Amino acid sequence: MNKRFPFLTSLRAKASALFFIVFLSIILPVNYIIYGKVRSTLAEADTRELQAEAGKIAERVRLDPLQIPLPPVGYAMQLQQATGQVPVNLFVSPEFPAVDPIAQLPEVVELEDVKIVTVRPSDNPMILVSLSRSNQRLLSQLQNLRIYLFAANAGAIVLAGILVFASAGLMLRPIKKITDVAAVITAANRIGRVPVPNSQDESRLLAETINQMLERIELAIRNQVNFFASATHELKTPLAVMQTELSLAITQSPDAATRKILESQLTEVQRLSRVIHDFLLISQLKSNSLTLRARSEQPEEIVFAAIRKVKYRSLERGSFIRVTLPEEPIPALHLDFDKMETVVANLLENAIRYSPAGVTVEVRINPGQIDVINPTEGLAVIPVELDREFKSSTLSSGLGMGLWLCYHICRLHQATLSMSAVPGQVTTTIRFS
Repeated sequence: MNKRFPFLTSLRAKASALFFIVFLSIILPVNYIIYGKVRSTLAEADTRELQAEAGKIAERVRLDPLQIPLPPVGYAMQLQQATGQVPVNLFVSPEFPAVDPIAQLPEVVELEDVKIVTVRPSDNPMILVSLSRSNQRLLSQLQNLRIYLFAANAGAIVLAGILVFASAGLMLRPIKKITDVAAVITAANRIGRVPVPNSQDESRLLAETINQMLERIELAIRNQVNFFASATHELKTPLAVMQTELSLAITQSPDAATRKILESQLTEVQRLSRVIHDFLLISQLKSNSLTLRARSEQPEEIVFAAIRKVKYRSLERGSFIRVTLPEEPIPALHLDFDKMETVVANLLENAIRYSPAGVTVEVRINPGQIDVINPTEGLAVIPVELDREFKSSTLSSGLGMGLWLCYHICRLHQATLSMSAVPGQVTTTIRFS
């Protein structure tokens, strides 16, 4: 597609271009035929006029006594008497073309810029009157004809082009409405319906087909959301039981090695529980069915709750989490506690995972802002674009899914999520408006 001039690739432009080609393929041969016919008519009229003048002169010629009428202004004449093999010139105008012998020529002679006609009076066939005149008038008429044809064709092309362009716009208006609504649906990430035209043409069939497709997509998404919801509900109970039993076993086990194994298993169970929960949130986001239950909440309480979720993950890596609070009280924010807890927990887990073992991850809480800072080795590189579309392949990295979810949950809270990197550390910032 032409990104600089998208109009050139539109159906409207293509229809206009097609008309222009078809119009030219018709009008050019027609103009050629018209020009040829008019040219022939003008030439014949010019010849008849010249023959009429020559005939008038021939009627007034007398041989005994000799009387020779003069030709009109603008004409040249040659008067001959056919007495033998070679006609005898009785009179020749100085400007008469040098063509000889006239008696052997056709009645009409077309030279480059002169036309000659020869007549023989019926009452005196021995007399030959040859009259010549410049073709300038005829050439001027033909030139004017070409100008008129060009101007008429240009006007017809422009007028027809305007009419075709407007007609194409009217015919394509239903399709334009369909594409506009489809663009809104795409931008809004929601399933809607395109308008169905009142016409009975292909545009109505197109709209109905698109709506049927959208209905099937909406149904598929709804089924997907219901599946994730059902799967999450079915897995919550056994996972919760496993977490409880593993936590109890850890506290009751006297063997340090066994406790370490149990803690590792508990970490994985907790991670599995969060992944399942995140999948449900992602499916709800993709279907535009995720709603916020926002209340007045303290940001530090959300951070501490998220830390508890990743406690065993930090112990497994030998990492520490330090929370830095300002001296002044932190104002409450209008938040969905569970959703924002999920965001902070995901950011903490990513920070722990992509930091060297045994380091300290810092969480700085300021009015309207939460920063998660994790040390790195060497030059830190931001690994993913936060707003890129989530795909199943994102799971291979283990990073993109969580960040994509965090980014969009923050957007629902009218907050921004950003990442910055300097040598030795990466900072992820949640900024509330």
